[in-house]
Amino acid sequence: MRYDLVSLSIFVAVAEEQNLTRAAHRKHTAVSAVSKRIAELEQQAGTQLMLRLPRGVELTPAGHSLLYHARQVFRNLEQMEEELSDYAAGIRGHIRIYTISAALMHYLPRAVGQFLNHYPQTDIDIEEHTGIGVVQGLIEGSADVGIFSSWTAAAGIEAWPWQQDQLAVLVWPEHRLAERASLQLTDIIDEKIIGPHRDSAVSHILEREARKLGKVLTMALRVSSFVSMAELVSHQPGIAVLPVNEIAPSSLHRGLRSIPLAEPWAKRDLLIGVKNFSHASPSVKTLIKSLIPAVKAGAEETNEADESATLTGSPEGK
Repeated sequence: MRYDLVSLSIFVAVAEEQNLTRAAHRKHTAVSAVSKRIAELEQQAGTQLMLRLPRGVELTPAGHSLLYHARQVFRNLEQMEEELSDYAAGIRGHIRIYTISAALMHYLPRAVGQFLNHYPQTDIDIEEHTGIGVVQGLIEGSADVGIFSSWTAAAGIEAWPWQQDQLAVLVWPEHRLAERASLQLTDIIDEKIIGPHRDSAVSHILEREARKLGKVLTMALRVSSFVSMAELVSHQPGIAVLPVNEIAPSSLHRGLRSIPLAEPWAKRDLLIGVKNFSHASPSVKTLIKSLIPAVKAGAEETNEADESATLTGSPEGK
């Protein structure tokens, strides 16, 4: 069963005005035409949608249901028009991405490149931030999409796992641990460590796990750049603990050894997040769906269910 959009629009007006005359004025049509449209909808639905009262109308339960679905239809149509108008204007969209450096160094450039090959009319701005900064940007609205680690608290953000990363110990070739295949935190607990800045998620994780062992890590030096940490290791003031994806290939080319930290807590997910997916722009939704297949599948199932509930039905199913 298919419903006429004009009739649905008039129905919404009547439901919101709670009066046939005011709805007719709003839709620039005659009261008799409004009344006829409502009667036709009720006949099509097979049930009464409105109660005619002396001073207006009141929706029945079936009417409330139709109002909800009709509004969904018009919201979807507005979104469709917005997206198509972007195409007509030659501007597909603008996406602001905040990301931690691990994603920026490895996964994100390729992913963005592939996306732009399919949607060349999209403008993308990428800024590097700490995990906390990424989440804050999403909450405040300065970022449309955020990429951060599962170690970062992200209350109020919708996020999906994207890639995986693991902590590793970076040492110079002559270091006593250089030939080890993997390490535990107890192996490095007494070493001088070149650490990230105090607000870093990596710093918080290392200090937390050291406390569980009744130890305090000796941070010989702290720097805000993982690249700088690797450079310092080559000069041997200490070893570094940093995510594998933060280790630039040039560091290993200089002979530095990257040894996995084989602790359950040393593994993390890189997450892609938005403040509210349902309210995101079409370009942001398209980017998220291209990166996270599960989001695309879920969105398609939801759209199919909404379309079925909104545009079809039968009296028996009411």
